[in-house]
Amino acid sequence: MTALLLDSAARLRRRAEHDRRCECDRDTLETPWKAEMCQILHARTRVEKRALLDEFLFAHEAAIARVLKRAQHISHLDYRDKDLVFSYFGDALMRMLETRWRAKSEPGTSPIFNYSRNLPTILEAETRYWIREDRRKGLLNGTAGVPGDSSHDRRAKLVKRSRELFEAEYARTPSDVELVDFHNTRMHATRKDAARQSVLITIRGLGSLRSIPLEDPSLFSEDRLAWRDVPDEAASERTERIRSIVAECARRDAEREAARIRAPKRQPVMMASVARAFFAHHGEGEFPTRKELVAELGVTEPAGRREIGSHLNEILAISRRRFADYRNAQ
Repeated sequence: MTALLLDSAARLRRRAEHDRRCECDRDTLETPWKAEMCQILHARTRVEKRALLDEFLFAHEAAIARVLKRAQHISHLDYRDKDLVFSYFGDALMRMLETRWRAKSEPGTSPIFNYSRNLPTILEAETRYWIREDRRKGLLNGTAGVPGDSSHDRRAKLVKRSRELFEAEYARTPSDVELVDFHNTRMHATRKDAARQSVLITIRGLGSLRSIPLEDPSLFSEDRLAWRDVPDEAASERTERIRSIVAECARRDAEREAARIRAPKRQPVMMASVARAFFAHHGEGEFPTRKELVAELGVTEPAGRREIGSHLNEILAISRRRFADYRNAQ
């Protein structure tokens, strides 16, 4: 009876840790990391969110370390480089908070988060996804510290060589089944113990050498990465507001040109162009910095860069007025 009472008290305490506006499925309330993430997603201010994030990282340091160790091992990262995998974990956590788990149309949490019960597994898979993406883009080598000499890289080079030999012999590109059979036959013929040298491949393992888009619904090798997203009902309304902001910027550009007395010595930067570049990826919740805007617009003159900064300040001021009701709702 005492053990039952203690268990019930622990359950009530864990459920009380959730925000009072929590809409999470009742079966998920006691799952790992759920209460802390729920509080972060319901935080009203950036300062409060940052404080809750710091508390979460400190309180679950041991559990996060286990997640990082698995991600580091599966992704073939250098085991001595702890900071790199933690950086990817932090990036994955912030992206999930801002683009997946936060409600799009109103304050609070999204249905994706409300029914999630395996947050450590999701964050581990998300961390490995961003490592794969950087490796695919050439931003990360095979082992992040021991360039190009891990078993993962060595096997990939051998498979590439087998593909080249098959194409040279049969004058066509091999299918996955043919490549696996040809490669394994070659390894058995040229190696003393191919199985122990980690050079044999399977069709499933061959698929892991290809990059896996996170939004692909047919994730045969990473089923935990697939989820069903809900439509963003407020996207069209936000797009209309952004169009009105761009139109206001174009109107101001026309007024500046009409009021100009002398012809400019250089091509001026249009405020509407800056606004279009700034809101180009607003649907994904990504907004460029001033430096990124300068690179996007290809401006090289110091005066033009200063003009972009001035325009950006005006655009942000207009945006704050257009979206004032969003800010007040939070």
